[in-house]
Amino acid sequence: MGQHRSTEPSTWLSWDNYLIGVLGLVIAAGLGTSAAILADSGHATAAVVLAIVAAACALPAALQALGELLAGLILVGMLLAGVLLLPALLVSRRARRWAKRRWTSTWR
Repeated sequence: MGQHRSTEPSTWLSWDNYLIGVLGLVIAAGLGTSAAILADSGHATAAVVLAIVAAACALPAALQALGELLAGLILVGMLLAGVLLLPALLVSRRARRWAKRRWTSTWR
C-alpha cells in the first residue's frame, strides 16, 4: 500500500511558508551575528561572505512580508473606494450607468 498524499494545494497562507520565512530570518540573524564577530576580529573577507549569505537567507522572508503588506494595502484601498463610491451610486444616475458599463465590460 502506498503513502497517502494530500490532494489539497498549498496556499500562501500555509504554515510551511511562514515556518520557512521565520527559519530564514533566524539563520540570517545567526549568520549576521557571526559576520559581525568576524569583522570585529579582523577577518573582513569572511565577514563579507557571511553577510552576503545572511542577506540571501533573509530575502525570501522580506519579499513575502512586502507582498502581504501590499495585498493588505490593496484590500484597504478597495474597501475605501467602495465606501466612497457607494453614496455617489445611490444619488447619481450617471454614476450608476458608468459603474454598470465598467462592470459589464470587466466580465466580457
